[in-house]
Amino acid sequence: MIEMPPGTATGAAPAVAAEPDRRRADGGRRLLNLVLRMVAPLGSILALWYLAIYFSGLPAFVIPRPERVLETLINDRSFITVHLLSTLQVATVGFILSNVVGIGLAVLFLAFPLGRQLLMPAAITLRNMPYVALVTVLVLAFGDSIGSKVTIVVLAGFFPVLVNTSRGLQAADPVVLDRMRVLNASWWETFTKVRLPYALPFIVSAQEITGSGSIIVAIAAEWMISSTGLGYIINRAMQQYRGDQVYAVAFLAAILSFAVYSLVHVIGERLNWQATQAERT
Repeated sequence: MIEMPPGTATGAAPAVAAEPDRRRADGGRRLLNLVLRMVAPLGSILALWYLAIYFSGLPAFVIPRPERVLETLINDRSFITVHLLSTLQVATVGFILSNVVGIGLAVLFLAFPLGRQLLMPAAITLRNMPYVALVTVLVLAFGDSIGSKVTIVVLAGFFPVLVNTSRGLQAADPVVLDRMRVLNASWWETFTKVRLPYALPFIVSAQEITGSGSIIVAIAAEWMISSTGLGYIINRAMQQYRGDQVYAVAFLAAILSFAVYSLVHVIGERLNWQATQAERT
């Protein structure tokens, strides 16, 4: 009969038992970190809000108290929800088309460098045109339609996607590209297996800007031209001196934008394979 060395069984048991405890502790720390990330921005907003009320001395219809805004969100939830869905429709369609246009142009510029010289000045011009002038032209052409508002969102959102995607496609490792040339890989194989993976973190970074910005731009477009959406509620509330509704919409838009930004950020951390490899090494 083979005897186990002294302390072998008793020494292994605590190590095995400690592993679940360590995992629970790590999970608890991650959960606490997530809660702090969500609570800290909300706490800072409320603190600044109460300070503004205390020191400004402005009437309640200009700066209502947070509890009054929360009450408005609850009491007017049916009315706000209808217009919120309209805003989300404009923002979602505009966000998708911004990526289609931005990523499509970046790939076009990579495949045909001459296209960059021809189209990039036009893209920069459109990006820097005053939105008020663009809205005026769009209203004259299409009226108060979803197409007019989506166009504004696309014009505001495609440029960050274009610039970041172009930089990402050019950031591929030259050594890897040289190996693909040695292997006689086609342009499409090089693009899908090398350039696109390297560009992925850049594309996700652009989504943090475009995704959260699409909601704000959609509200701004509705505020200028629309009879539906959260922007319309702001216009209507201003005419009725309903500061509580204005702040309710603004608070809702801020929460939605922050939620979209956080979601994209978390997805980006999962997809950033370069950072994951660096942590492992």
